[in-house]
Amino acid sequence: MPRLRSRRRYLQLLGSASLGVAGCLGRDSGSTSPTTETTTEATTTEEPTTTYGPTSGPDERVTATPPGDPALSPSGSWPQYRFDAGNTGYNPEVSVPADAEEYWRLNAGGSPVLDGDRLYNLHGRGRDERALVRRDPATMAERAATPLVGYGVNSPPVVAGDRVVVATFIEAFCLAADRDEVLWRGPEMDGIHGPPAVGDDDDGVAVVSGGGYDGVPTQLRAFELADGSERWRYDLESDAKGAPAVADGAVFVVTGDAVHAVDLATGERRFRVETRTSEWTTPVATPEAAYLSTRDDELLALAPSDGTERWRSPGSGAPVVADDVLHVAVDGETATLSRDDGREAAARFVGVPHARAREAIVVSDEQGRLAVFDTGEERQLWSHQTPEVQVADVISQGVAAAVPVDGAVYVVAADGFHGLGPARD
Repeated sequence: MPRLRSRRRYLQLLGSASLGVAGCLGRDSGSTSPTTETTTEATTTEEPTTTYGPTSGPDERVTATPPGDPALSPSGSWPQYRFDAGNTGYNPEVSVPADAEEYWRLNAGGSPVLDGDRLYNLHGRGRDERALVRRDPATMAERAATPLVGYGVNSPPVVAGDRVVVATFIEAFCLAADRDEVLWRGPEMDGIHGPPAVGDDDDGVAVVSGGGYDGVPTQLRAFELADGSERWRYDLESDAKGAPAVADGAVFVVTGDAVHAVDLATGERRFRVETRTSEWTTPVATPEAAYLSTRDDELLALAPSDGTERWRSPGSGAPVVADDVLHVAVDGETATLSRDDGREAAARFVGVPHARAREAIVVSDEQGRLAVFDTGEERQLWSHQTPEVQVADVISQGVAAAVPVDGAVYVVAADGFHGLGPARD
């Protein structure tokens, strides 16, 4: 019975699970527009049941359905994959609970994004995973669901004001944030593997990387958020399957042989720097630097204006970038580096980084253990163990995504969707 193990394999699974790579590459040729339906607050007449593995069943992941009880009391936002268009994974405006416990564990879909009193993700296991769902962030109860297409849909979506953008394998959809309505979709561009990036309100643009499918040109495209019209397209020349990053007026994307920077307004190339990297790499960008990991397990920092190398340091995966430091995986631990020179600036934490709130870093290890550390005092605040589960003949374990907000941490793991809140007396 195979097990999903090894540190490199764990990091690969962590990235692909967070991106929610489209599962089926076939085209839904029989549909020209999505079928929509509206659901009100979801209720169930069946008693929720929960199964955990390993036992002998074909699928032992959690089967309890929303709504969860007791209700969380979350506030704050996490509007995009890794929080912002730069993929920094850092929200300085929220503080996670100093001590936490599990409130509920549900079959409630993939990696979430939040904006105020609404949470968005894709449907859970055993449901129509091609639907975008608008949920109550306290209980995960469904408010409305919009079915999309019959092939793969990438997770997570992006919420931008009153709109939500989600990418399928061949096109982008823009939906109303508060109701079951598709505002625009398309055009077709086969080979989308990751979520889109949406710039700030002044940009008004969604960027999509169509970067990997046999016989299809690999292109980066920018669409007007208002109506879906194409602003520009840029030829990548080789596969790019990670998420793009937006910062400093540019879009950064990594192919199998180079990192590209493209002007956000015009689509003109700012720079192309050849490097040994993977087409699955997701870059992280700020106005001061662009960061990417290489095949040699090094973290590379480039000047965003011209691609000049600033420094390189040991590191794997996409780093979490805070105010004056960044956190990156090194040999199964989280190292804290100075953003100025890449030197280690603090003690290491056990586990690889997912996200950071104001003064707390959220990490997980290969055994599915989530932990939260105080970065100032360099001590563990609390931890949460996710179970090992069996699906068919594969034993799986691990945390795919962790999203912190005020009053809650949402965890997507092999066994289901966890809602963690402040410890109760």
